[in-house]
Amino acid sequence: MANYVGVDISKNDFYASFNEASEPLMFQNNRAGFKSLKEYLKKVDFQSNETIIGVESTGIYHLPLSYSLSNYGFTVKVINPLIVKKQNQTTLRRVKNDKKDAGLIRYCTANGSGYKFIDTKETLELKSLVRQRDSLSAIKNNLLIKQQNVAYKERNLKISIGKINQDLADIIDKKIKMLEKKLLQFRPQEQKLLRSIPGVGPITAVSFISEIGDVNRFANSKKLVAYVGLDSRVHQSGTSVNGKGYISKRGNKILRTRLYNAASVAVLRPNMFRSYFENKRSQGKPYKVALCATMNKMTHVIFTVWKRGTPFVDDSDSKSLS
Repeated sequence: MANYVGVDISKNDFYASFNEASEPLMFQNNRAGFKSLKEYLKKVDFQSNETIIGVESTGIYHLPLSYSLSNYGFTVKVINPLIVKKQNQTTLRRVKNDKKDAGLIRYCTANGSGYKFIDTKETLELKSLVRQRDSLSAIKNNLLIKQQNVAYKERNLKISIGKINQDLADIIDKKIKMLEKKLLQFRPQEQKLLRSIPGVGPITAVSFISEIGDVNRFANSKKLVAYVGLDSRVHQSGTSVNGKGYISKRGNKILRTRLYNAASVAVLRPNMFRSYFENKRSQGKPYKVALCATMNKMTHVIFTVWKRGTPFVDDSDSKSLS
């Protein structure tokens, strides 16, 4: 019989709930605290092969603990805060505090919520580099917009303001190129494989590798589609199905953004995705709906190409890539 532990974590400390009878215990969110938790788990005979530990996803604060516990041999489940919030709303007394949340997280863990933490040092480094590149890219674009505004004022008001924003954007652009060069060094063969797919460029390829890690963790392409958040969200009551089938948008936002950009590029050139997109448009689908369907299609193709380990072949009539 499995043991379940719920952990509510913050920047400096975390509470761990081990059962329903006792109060959660507090530990420091650092290496000493991780070691103390491990020693306590050993004391209460929570063996690593019999214990599942649920942690709430908190941006970055849950990562060191999750990584440490995984190295100790424990199964760690990362749980979406929305799930914990929804569980709290079902209780008669809605209480919001760290101790209470630790118990709720334990309850959610025992009921199968969350996904298994599988990150390695490589994937954690890769994710950080991809996010850093995205952050710098956003800053660069913002600076370029500001410089355009400056140029407009200079041109129409006959004043001289300067090109500080442009100079800063140029510096950041050099840093972005350095990061992109470094990103190409991670699992280059898999990146090359994914880049054989129309619309999938270097950043999309490396983002999938950093976010997914191992494609074999998904039993089929539909599981990957759900992970990205492109599966349909249906409103249902009783035996009636109401509302439009919007995508869930509860998956990986980074990969959805990458797929949006990739699909937008792919439909501009002759290939299976453009044919698929135009077919949807001919059925009367709005542009974004047709593009979203193309993103879904592309996700299935990415799964197949990655799983097989063979480059993409543009055969629109192939049922194997449908």
